[in-house]
Amino acid sequence: MGERRFLDLHTHSSASDGSLAPAELVALADAEKLVAMALTDHDTTAGLAEARRAAEALPELHFIAGVEVSAEFAPGVLHILGLGVNEDSAALARLAGELRDAREQRNPKIIAKLQALGMAIDMDDVAAQAGAWHGRPARVPPGPPDGPIHDAPPILGRGHIAMAMVAKGQARSTDEAFDRYIGKGGPAYVEKDKLPPRAVIEAIHAAGALAALAHPPQLLCRDAAELTAVVRRLIDAGLDAVEVYHSDHAAEQTRQYLDLARRLGLGVAGGSDFHGALKPAVRLGRPRVTRAMIAGIVADRLLAPSR
Repeated sequence: MGERRFLDLHTHSSASDGSLAPAELVALADAEKLVAMALTDHDTTAGLAEARRAAEALPELHFIAGVEVSAEFAPGVLHILGLGVNEDSAALARLAGELRDAREQRNPKIIAKLQALGMAIDMDDVAAQAGAWHGRPARVPPGPPDGPIHDAPPILGRGHIAMAMVAKGQARSTDEAFDRYIGKGGPAYVEKDKLPPRAVIEAIHAAGALAALAHPPQLLCRDAAELTAVVRRLIDAGLDAVEVYHSDHAAEQTRQYLDLARRLGLGVAGGSDFHGALKPAVRLGRPRVTRAMIAGIVADRLLAPSR
C-alpha cells in the first residue's frame, strides 16, 4: 500500500462551517491516506473530542487538535491557527466564548441586510441548513452554551448563511453568495468584533499550542515589504509560524512565504483549508505537504520523529 507521506494542518468540520462531521472528516483523512491532520474550526474547539475519538481507532493517522481564530486587522483578514491546543484550556475557552458571542451578534445583522435587498431568508433558514449539515440542532442566539466550550453545540456563521442562500435560490453557489453579497465589501457584509492579535496569540500559547499565520494573501498587503512589516509585528506578539502551503496559494506566493519564514526564523505550516460543500473545489490533503516540508518547530512539536 505504500508509506503514508502527506499531512493537512488546516481543516474545518461541521462544528464551525465545514459540511462533514468531525468523525467523517477524520475518516476521509484516513481514506486519503494522510499521515496527520489537524482540525482547526473557526473560533471553537467543539469538534475536537469527536475527532480525537475517531482518530484513536486509526493508528496510521496522527490527529492534531487545533483552532482558527480571527484577529483585528485592516484592510484585510487576519486568521491565526492554533496547532496542538489543549481544548480544556481556560484561556482558550474564554477566547472562543467571546468570539462566538461576536459571531452570533453579527449573523442577524447580515440577515437584516439581505432582507433589505429583497431576499426571503431568515435565521430559521440558516439554522435549518446548518442542522442538515450537523445532524443536530444548531444554536441560534441568544444564550451562551451550557458546559465547557468543547461540549457546546455548533454555532452559525457566514458559511451557513451562504448555504441557506443557495438552498433558498438567492445565490447559485456559496462562492457567489460571498462574492456578491456577504463577503468583505459586499452589500450585506457586517464586520465582526475581533480581538487584538497579541491577545489571540497569548490565548493560543496558554493552551499549549503554536500560533501560525493562516493564508497570508488575505491580509491584502500591497507588497512584500508591507507583508514583512506585518509579520514582524506578529512575531513581536509571539507568532511561531506561517502557513506557507495552502490551497489558494499560487506557486510564486508559496515561494515568497517560504523565503519569508526562513528569513524571519518562523516555522512552516501547510494545509488545504478544507470545508467540504462550502468550498467544493478544495480537496482534503491538497496541496501535498510532507513532514519534511514543515521541518522545524511545527514538525518537532506536532509530529513524532517517525512521521
